[in-house]
Amino acid sequence: MRVRVMNRAIISFLFLFCILWFNFVSYPYVYADIRNQDNRITDSFYSNLINIRNTNGKLYAYIVLLFNENPHFVNLIQEDSISLEMMQKDGFHTIEYKNYCRSIKNARLKKLAEKMLQVNSNPEKYTKSQLISIERALSRRNIVLRFSKDRAYGHEKIVLDYCIYGRRKPIRIVHPLFNVKEKIYNIQPLIYYDEFSTSNSTFYFDMIYINPEEVENDYIIAKNVLIDKNVDSMFFVGARITDDIKYCLKRAFNRSRTIKEEIWKMFEVHEVTHKILNNRYNFFDQVTGEELALVSTIYSNPYLGLSVLYSYLDYSAVNPHRIAAMNYIRFVANRKNRFELIENPSLVKYMNITEIVRLSKEHFYALIKSIK
Repeated sequence: MRVRVMNRAIISFLFLFCILWFNFVSYPYVYADIRNQDNRITDSFYSNLINIRNTNGKLYAYIVLLFNENPHFVNLIQEDSISLEMMQKDGFHTIEYKNYCRSIKNARLKKLAEKMLQVNSNPEKYTKSQLISIERALSRRNIVLRFSKDRAYGHEKIVLDYCIYGRRKPIRIVHPLFNVKEKIYNIQPLIYYDEFSTSNSTFYFDMIYINPEEVENDYIIAKNVLIDKNVDSMFFVGARITDDIKYCLKRAFNRSRTIKEEIWKMFEVHEVTHKILNNRYNFFDQVTGEELALVSTIYSNPYLGLSVLYSYLDYSAVNPHRIAAMNYIRFVANRKNRFELIENPSLVKYMNITEIVRLSKEHFYALIKSIK
């Protein structure tokens, strides 16, 4: 009897131990998503601190304070450097900037920081060429800004069109269908900004932004598709990967070393198209903009462009991307008198690729003619 009681006690203990052990082992998996989300937020915060807590980052923070009266970045470097009480004083931003200038030990940096103070306080002394020279000097310190003159309130003032802590590189591609000479840059910020969370071309006159993580994601998908690796849980250009997308990606690439370059170029063509439409034509219609960007992508790299087309068609919501893709299908169907393409867009990928390129060019110029 005593043995049975002991056995039951041992069994109960082992059962309880197993439950506790299971909870302990499974804890990381149960809460992984929550922790990962928290980690992404934390990593972003500490990445900002690491990248801005240096000489150039501090100069950037105080320039934003001086011109925009915004203490956020100064306080990011050192918490409560500029308190709410200090901000109640008239000219607090100029006072704090002067204090910053007095603290600089490096002679060249001090000269540049003091020049920014003069630009702010004596704008009439600086010509356009002098301001451009200052912009270039700051760009070498990863401070990307553009001055403009404002004559509000009856006197001249120099303001910042934008001021970003990051690097910018000239776009090297030649747009496949637009004949454009003006310089356009790709900005790569060193700290987090809301407007640079996804690839876009809408915020600044001479810059686009391409998110490297989006390029990396699509590169991994394309590479995996080529080796027939399962990608069913992934998203290419924001859509689940269909057989149409797989077919086009396999046709687009035959050498793995060119995949990332071509996908980066795909993003550049897309965003530069929007930028040219905004700048040259003052045109911001979303559907036509997406249509022109899509057509330019297909013309530039037909099968890669068609993989984007099929991604757009697979979007669950009816949005400008999906409408643009359907408009392209309708155009091709009408030109070829093949209306079955509208019912079954999958057939487009089997068309002669030279024909696809020619029709894409026709569609592009027909759209441009309609917006002039």
